[in-house]
Amino acid sequence: MFDSTHLKVKMIMDKMSELLITMITASIAGLAWILKRLFKRIDEAHHRIDKLDKLVDRPYLETQLAPIRGEVSLILKTLLETSKRG
Repeated sequence: MFDSTHLKVKMIMDKMSELLITMITASIAGLAWILKRLFKRIDEAHHRIDKLDKLVDRPYLETQLAPIRGEVSLILKTLLETSKRG
């Protein structure tokens, strides 16, 4: 009687151990998949940024910002004149 009970307990423990190992393995595999996708997206983003860095340089930005700077100067000048009157 003791041997069969001991044997059943051992079998149950073996099954639980297998189940635990399976669950841990599945969890690690899922985490690895998530990390792989995350780092792949980060690498793709860096690649896109590097492409844009090659396209956009300082002289290009200066030509694009010149009209905006003029408008900001005009707005600032108008605000200062308005505040002096008021």
